[in-house]
Amino acid sequence: MLHQGPATPAPMARNAAAVDQETPWCEKHHQIVCDEIEAINTRREPERRLDADGLQPCQLLDVVGLALSGGGIRSSAVCLGVLQALNHHNLIGRIDYLSTVSGGGYIGTSLSATMTTARRFVFGERPAGGTVTSAEISDTPSVGHLRNYSNYLIPAGARDLLTGVAIVVRGLVANIGLTLPIVLLLAAVTIWSTPLRSCLTDANIFGISLNNRSLCELHDFSDIDRYGFSTFGLVVALVMFACSGLAYFASRSVRGSGPSVVFAYIGGIALLLGVACDFARFLKVQHFALSLSIAIIGGVLFFGWALKQSLASPGKRQEFRSHWPSMGATFLVLLAVIAFFEFQPFMLEQMFDVAESSAIGGPAAAVAITWIKSLAAVAAPIGVFVTAFRQQFVELLKGNSASSQWGSLVLAVVAKVALWIAGLALPLVIWVAYLYLSYWGIANDLFERCPSVMGATSQRECLVNAKSNAPSGSLAGRIQFDASKGTLSAEITPKAAPQVVADAEQLTPTWHTPAWLLFLAQKAGQVVQVRFPSLFQGNASELAYSYSLHMVILYTFAGILLFAISFCLTPNANSLHRLYRDRLSKAFLFDPTRSADGRVAPAEASLDQGRDFKALDRMKLTDLYAAPAATARIPGQQAAPKLHAPYQLINTALNIQGSDFANRRGRNADFFVFSALNVGSEATGYAPTALVQDDEQSLDLATAMAISGAAASSNMGSSSIKALTPTLALLNVRLGYWLKNPRYVDERVRPQRRSTPIYFWSEISGRLYENSDSVYLTDGGHIENLGVYELLRRRCKVIIAVDAEADAPMNFGSLMTLQRYARIDLGARIDLPWTPIRERTRALMARNADKAGDPGAADERDDIARDHVHVAIGTIDYGGDEQGYLVYVKSSLNGDENDYIRDYARRNDRFPHETTGDQFFSEEQFEVYRALGFHMAHGFLSGDNPVAVGSGVDPHMARFTEAGEPAIDAVREALGLPVPRRQTASVTATMIDQG
Repeated sequence: MLHQGPATPAPMARNAAAVDQETPWCEKHHQIVCDEIEAINTRREPERRLDADGLQPCQLLDVVGLALSGGGIRSSAVCLGVLQALNHHNLIGRIDYLSTVSGGGYIGTSLSATMTTARRFVFGERPAGGTVTSAEISDTPSVGHLRNYSNYLIPAGARDLLTGVAIVVRGLVANIGLTLPIVLLLAAVTIWSTPLRSCLTDANIFGISLNNRSLCELHDFSDIDRYGFSTFGLVVALVMFACSGLAYFASRSVRGSGPSVVFAYIGGIALLLGVACDFARFLKVQHFALSLSIAIIGGVLFFGWALKQSLASPGKRQEFRSHWPSMGATFLVLLAVIAFFEFQPFMLEQMFDVAESSAIGGPAAAVAITWIKSLAAVAAPIGVFVTAFRQQFVELLKGNSASSQWGSLVLAVVAKVALWIAGLALPLVIWVAYLYLSYWGIANDLFERCPSVMGATSQRECLVNAKSNAPSGSLAGRIQFDASKGTLSAEITPKAAPQVVADAEQLTPTWHTPAWLLFLAQKAGQVVQVRFPSLFQGNASELAYSYSLHMVILYTFAGILLFAISFCLTPNANSLHRLYRDRLSKAFLFDPTRSADGRVAPAEASLDQGRDFKALDRMKLTDLYAAPAATARIPGQQAAPKLHAPYQLINTALNIQGSDFANRRGRNADFFVFSALNVGSEATGYAPTALVQDDEQSLDLATAMAISGAAASSNMGSSSIKALTPTLALLNVRLGYWLKNPRYVDERVRPQRRSTPIYFWSEISGRLYENSDSVYLTDGGHIENLGVYELLRRRCKVIIAVDAEADAPMNFGSLMTLQRYARIDLGARIDLPWTPIRERTRALMARNADKAGDPGAADERDDIARDHVHVAIGTIDYGGDEQGYLVYVKSSLNGDENDYIRDYARRNDRFPHETTGDQFFSEEQFEVYRALGFHMAHGFLSGDNPVAVGSGVDPHMARFTEAGEPAIDAVREALGLPVPRRQTASVTATMIDQG
């Protein structure tokens, strides 16, 4: 026996999670694939059924998948035309998988629902006699229904618009209800810490003066003054360290993780604050005393860290995620937070100066507060504008909208600046609101020392003396110099200071507070004072107890009350998801066999836009693969589920911005799928759809369709705009959906993270995880917009991909992203000859932009066959000598389209890539995109137009109906079409001659 060498390490030494991630998806979830094949077999003829039990993990599947890309109603119309062409050629029955994203999911889900209900394709009739030479098809009632709802968001015009606006306003009010408690409680803490205007220059921490000014303390903190802050900080630190030790030994957690570290950090912060507060007492500065003391202590600590690092051995100088860098980062965050909070009294003092400058005749102080309010006023409309056109700004950031490199760079910089201004808009507005709430609650004791009973003149002089930066008046006169006589004379006349105000009685310590707020505060304070009179007794000023403390009570009570009420707000109730879902459901989910009144629907197409079909609004995902109702009612007979449409995979994006699972590569998302059998993702795991539907009562086919198209959201996976995340969330631009984590559908499994009851803050902060009890889902295009990825995971032999996204520069961005994901995640390499599609479309779109005539006009290149291509066929190298084929249909122009398509293109130079932001299609728009989809697919399948084949670097043209191309032959065989054979006429003739 050969010597085997040293023993290999035990497998247990490896991280179980790491091993699980290294296992290919097709091997780890082989049972999911087998179950799906069993469902697909129920729709196939017996001779075409696959042996589900005999399938091997990661085996190439002899199935055909159809992927419909995202792109809103534009993509839906194009994909409808492609589906009609497939049916025209009798190929719908050969499609096994239907993978949809966003707008492609509109029509894809409609196809699944209508075929399940009607048991046939309802968006077009096959030509009589089986001929497929016809270049167009006529409408059906179902197509007429889709045309009626091409403007699906506001199909009834102004009425739907107004109801939509009302729903948006309701969501904004709900968001204010979630945000206002925090602002009120922060304002209450600020007023408690600085109840009087004169206290704004007094350094304090949570109302405990660092300068022994008891007049600014609403509570007796003499014990802290007696023993010092350091003593109390040490006591808190010792308690936290003890808790840390107990937590460590109780949980036996790995050192450096778990609650033990949290307790230790809290103890360290308490000790640091105690020492810093005592040190701040010696600094004797008015503003930022605590920040300055912590900065000085931090300098010492960081220098000590540098010495420790220098003296440590090389093996103990670890920098990545060790305790010392983490403590340094925590210190910097603490310093920034304290500096920000100490900045607020400075701003409030300037607000008093600005408000009183006219009252006491002084100059306008505090340019800062005026600048902040002005910036908030300017940023707010910019924020609304950028939010409305966020997709266009993303394109600018990518540099896709300018022809030159410098133009792209300038536009990208401008877009980034606009995004950051827009991102600051609402935070600035909230900050200004906090400042005003605090300003209204702080008593102006300057007027207590100078009461209005002194009279206008005396009060003015008193105020001038009390406020050193305001002059009492001015001097006027003239100076004259006589050079001949060598004399200098001056005539000086005192000028009285301006009047305080017209009515001196208004200048009271509370004159700056709105009357309604003052009334509510007094009522709230009186109620509490009757029950807790000791709260209103102490060493502070009487004005602080009679006014400021009342404001603290009012703000605290209102904040806690709103906070408690906010727990009743459910995650999806007030977002825009339900509005979006209902409008989509009305347009695309209907029973084509029944009218809205329940009667059998007529077979003829209707021009009456008031006619509707019966809604399938509550159709479940599991209904797509269920036993026939008639069979299910037979007693004693086990009903077998049957599939009547291609097995649909509805693709969405699982947002996990706070997780290392996705953020190691910056994707911020994972692929999350809804289907008739399973729901879930690689990050969360998969659960049976029936169990998820039982737990999530609102989950149905319409909900899944709307989630897949939730393009506008505060968190958008790999497409997230971090600068706009808070603004989008606060403005309720939230089409996403909170779903119970499939990992925890089994109640025996407890979540590792509990989502905060105020889910809203998770969206604002981006703290979204795959192991929380609920997960946040958005548009599948936020990670992969073609819908091909899940078909690659299942190793489909033939994949037909319809790319109808907005790609005016024809950069094929989604295709490039798919190729990267396929290579990195699945080890699959896609080789596609797509460049001929790009060149012809670019030329026609450029000509249309120049308005240089009819796009159908001939030029020197129009007769070249390679220019007239909408479709490319490439190869998919799955590895292990297994090869699949990708049929790629791209929204493109050749100049051979019908008249009204070319006419629309001439008038709209961005056709067929108009912005996805336009979801309000007219009848003309819907028809030209549908007709283009049919033209592309029918021209390819009938052989009228060539198809690009070969490698990506050396493409050539061929016809789908001609022999000689292995890729075309393989695709035709998979689609059940006869494979053409090469002509052998010349060989036969030669043999006859020789005979």
